[in-house]
Amino acid sequence: MPKIGDGLDAVTAFTGAAAAGMSLFLPFSFGDESGIDSPYRVTSLINSVPRAAALGLIVAVVVAVLARPVTRPGLIWLTATGGATALAINYLIGEAMTSADVLTTQNYIDSLCGGVLFGALCICSWRMRWSAVGFGLGVLVVFVYGQVVAVFTSNASATADEAVHTPFWLVGAAVVLLAMNTARHRHGLMLSAVPRMAADLPITPIIATTVLSLSLLIATDWLGSEFDGRRVNSWHIVVAVSVTLVAAFVAAMLLPGRDGAGVLVAVSVAAAADSLGDAPSLGWHLLTVLAVGVAAILAGLRWATSWGALLGAAAICGFATVAEHLPWAIVWPAGVVLLTCVTGFAIGSIRVTYLPSAMLGLGALYLPSILWAIPTGQRHWPTSSTAVAERVPGQVALAITVGAAAGLAVLYQIRPATPPRVAQP
Repeated sequence: MPKIGDGLDAVTAFTGAAAAGMSLFLPFSFGDESGIDSPYRVTSLINSVPRAAALGLIVAVVVAVLARPVTRPGLIWLTATGGATALAINYLIGEAMTSADVLTTQNYIDSLCGGVLFGALCICSWRMRWSAVGFGLGVLVVFVYGQVVAVFTSNASATADEAVHTPFWLVGAAVVLLAMNTARHRHGLMLSAVPRMAADLPITPIIATTVLSLSLLIATDWLGSEFDGRRVNSWHIVVAVSVTLVAAFVAAMLLPGRDGAGVLVAVSVAAAADSLGDAPSLGWHLLTVLAVGVAAILAGLRWATSWGALLGAAAICGFATVAEHLPWAIVWPAGVVLLTCVTGFAIGSIRVTYLPSAMLGLGALYLPSILWAIPTGQRHWPTSSTAVAERVPGQVALAITVGAAAGLAVLYQIRPATPPRVAQP
């Protein structure tokens, strides 16, 4: 049974992960008096969201690699507190600004600070069961929210002031809770989960993150430009899918042992989630996401299997291909519940021998997928392209999932089974 301290760790991990995830996954906030009427500035902000997410994830993995050998948990909690404090300061500066000239710059700063918080908090939380559940739930809630709620509508310049963003009360609560946990763990001492590697700063996770982030970003931007120019045919999509799968497999192979399985699963789940349509808001379904998410994460911890997560991603793809023939009143709640179940199980199923690998497996959910560039009638991401058939995103996501499954089979064939001592919650 969890103790009071375990509960505080879990709540802190949940709050911090939610604040960090929103800073990576959503556009930066701005004050009500900011001049945001320029379409150029709005477009610049929109384009910076996936790029900032990729940059923030690289920072998160670097921080995780640096924090992993530290045996003083108080220092890692202090690093996470510093990241959250920087988030809060940047938010207050943004609220005080009356010009939108630096809006894109602040969005990048927001993601950098969120990356520091995300990487340090993952190392703090993933060593213990209940804090890992809280951290995973925070990642899940932000991921589901960002996937099913329209961040911008097609009329972005007119609705930019209504864009979703990280709420200040969440950042403030994260700062307070992280400061409390820093004080509580200041005299703590913990041994490394596994023996240290030969190098104090293993660079392969950082290389894997860079390869995956930049490849997905380039493929998404390229496919989006092809759609904008109305030059797209099936071969363009095939090339983008191939780049995605090759990048995911290379990143998986760069990680030690079978740690890369989490990357392949995350890329598949992210693509499957992007195949679903957008909705105006999450509403009371947030309670459903929280309840189902906890159950799914615990199920993943109990019956961990990457194959099960990939099967769930394939189920989402199949659902997306037939959703246009079903009533929206059924599609909306069913899609939310299915996405929550699959994502929660995938998060709970992460098993790594090296903690920063878990950071990459979780953070890869926030990276852009090529489905961002495929416009349909149910997707509100701004685009000047002609919408494709509603079933196309589901089919593309299914192709990515099948390719990831093939990559997972090759990875398991090449790499031996995970050693008995694994870094898992």
